[in-house]
Amino acid sequence: MTSSVQRIRPAARLIRTIGQDLIKDTYAAIVELVKNAYDADSPSVSVNFSYDDLHSRLLISVTDSGDGMDLDTVINKWLVPATDDKFRRKRSRKQRVLQGRKGIGRFAAAVLGERILLETTCKGVTTSLILDMEVLERTEYLDELELDVSEERTGKADGTVIEIEKDNVSSADVQAIWTPKQLHKLLVELRSLLSPEDVYKAAASQGYEVNYDAFDIRLVFSNFPVEGYRDREMVILPFPVLDLFDYRISGMVDSSGNATLAYSNQNIPSLPAEQIKIRIPLENDNSMAYPGDIFVDLRVYDRDPDSIENIIHRGLKDPDTGEYVGKQEARRILNDFYGVGIYREQFRIRPYGDQSFDWLSLDKKRVQKPAYKIGHDQVIGFVYVHPEESSGLTEKSARDGLMENAHYFGLIQVMSLIVNELEARRVAYREKAQKGGRNRSIDDNLNDLFDFDSVTKKITHELDELGMPKKDRETVGKVVSGVIESEKQRKSGVAKRIKETIAIYQGQATLGKITHVLLHEGRKHIKYITETTPRVVKWAKRLSERMDNDLTLKLEDRSGGVVSHAKGLSYLFKKIEPLARTRRSPAKKFDLERMVQTTFSIFSAEMEAQGIRFDISSNVPEASVVVNEMDLVAVFSNLIENSVYWLQHRKEGEPVINVTIHDDDKSTVIDYRDNGPGFQGDNLDLMFEPGYSMKPDGTGLGLALAGEAMARIGGTIEAMHSDNGAFFRIVFKGDRK
Repeated sequence: MTSSVQRIRPAARLIRTIGQDLIKDTYAAIVELVKNAYDADSPSVSVNFSYDDLHSRLLISVTDSGDGMDLDTVINKWLVPATDDKFRRKRSRKQRVLQGRKGIGRFAAAVLGERILLETTCKGVTTSLILDMEVLERTEYLDELELDVSEERTGKADGTVIEIEKDNVSSADVQAIWTPKQLHKLLVELRSLLSPEDVYKAAASQGYEVNYDAFDIRLVFSNFPVEGYRDREMVILPFPVLDLFDYRISGMVDSSGNATLAYSNQNIPSLPAEQIKIRIPLENDNSMAYPGDIFVDLRVYDRDPDSIENIIHRGLKDPDTGEYVGKQEARRILNDFYGVGIYREQFRIRPYGDQSFDWLSLDKKRVQKPAYKIGHDQVIGFVYVHPEESSGLTEKSARDGLMENAHYFGLIQVMSLIVNELEARRVAYREKAQKGGRNRSIDDNLNDLFDFDSVTKKITHELDELGMPKKDRETVGKVVSGVIESEKQRKSGVAKRIKETIAIYQGQATLGKITHVLLHEGRKHIKYITETTPRVVKWAKRLSERMDNDLTLKLEDRSGGVVSHAKGLSYLFKKIEPLARTRRSPAKKFDLERMVQTTFSIFSAEMEAQGIRFDISSNVPEASVVVNEMDLVAVFSNLIENSVYWLQHRKEGEPVINVTIHDDDKSTVIDYRDNGPGFQGDNLDLMFEPGYSMKPDGTGLGLALAGEAMARIGGTIEAMHSDNGAFFRIVFKGDRK
């Protein structure tokens, strides 16, 4: 038996195999070269596409102004496949977390062309080489490959240029290789490569340790034979819709699963973000482990037409014209950038965040509960994870994601439960906002209930279907019509009584909404009377025994106070008495300005406490209306109660409510305005529908009651568009009284 020591001799074609087989596509290849520029501490990188007509040559170059490499680094690191140099160093000179730890990214250039030209300068010395893939194909083993590496003192600034050449390609070939669609995808890929600065700042503000160092990417086309790209230069800008979300949940989850999150809803942006603290559990077996400390920022966009319009109004503009984009363009932009990306420091780990990779199975879950769950195409998300050694999240060599280990499945579990927290709050808001549905008023439903026209039409249709002769049909029709008309007359009284009862309940519901005012104001008066009356009795008894001038003055003062507070209590009950009646009083003539003033006085203490000023003006002499008092008080008290709530959420300036009474043809009009946060989006037509509310704990009753009351009055109330606060227009129809 004989034995000998042998060596493994890598085939020369290994270099090309790394580039073509491990690096999945041209986009990934360019991304790898961009990452190398980042690792070199370059402040920027330029990716240049050009076409040489004379030699039918496609050129792609990646240029940076980083540290550059000396001859030793080129020979002993750059030319060594799978070197562990970056893995051992972990961070760059500027403390950037090194991205290219596998030592194979630079060979991705093999996907893009036949020849790689490297020119790198370090401290004024330039090192150059050419790596020809065709020569590699003709060479059997790597140790047989001879490369001409030159070194020259040029005095150039530090930096590296990698140029990839592809020969014998016509302009038509280039157009087939790089179509406008593919170039747009490259633009999107580069745009999603880096996490935006504001996400980093949000993470840093919550104490999440992540290194951020500005890094600009430019995409340049020179004499490039593709329509729209011939001579064009683009700076890769952040996601254009990032700040225009409907809902957002963000925060940190520590290595034990303790989450500190904040939820916000831009449909009601005046409200502060809701703070959420929960512990996220994992499975009790070994299939899951926490992925270290992570930071999460998920932004969700509703896709219905009204929500798309809201996104546009929040500021989605064409970067070239500065004009608001249309709905179709807005949808295209959302289609370009959705996905939940995983980022190691600044850089995205592919394919997380790709539109084609729903790693959280959002669409699969949405199929079961479409109204409750969010879809993959509704989210732009960012998940920051720490390096492999502290997170347990290890990248695959093929650059196609993370190893599916316990830490990876733990990450999915953590993310899924965070998504659940957002979904629960989103669906609660959408139910209150009545997204996707419309409720009818009580009057409309009652009128339908007692409308027999449809019954008459149905009977007529059935008689036709039976083939009854016309004469007999007319006879039956007259009998049926007579019976139905009699029933209609009888039940119209029932309908009237139901409407009156509902009106009483609505008035008492309004009273219930302002009970806190009654309690606050009434308690103040009762407290004074309760505490003072025993003293008055005591002092009166003492005075009956002997005269005391000081005591007499005190008795007069306190007695006057009791009378004053008793009058205040009586006045308070008088103000709310219309809402507390169990029967509706007949319509009477009321002075509008005085009624508005009286209703404001119900809320005087609360408004004073919040510093809210109100102003009532009228250019209609003695404007008055004939109405039921309960309805009029219900309208204004609900508007004022709403304003008092929202004005506490305004950002700056004195809170003010303005009421203006004026003429409009034969109608009297009241414009009611406040300078609070106002209405959000296209929800004006929903304002008076029962159940609709923008308040987190709102019942959706207030404005619905005001709308029903105006319908009984015979007038209208409408929410109007306004750039500053809420604006309601109330119209009392008919001749002014």
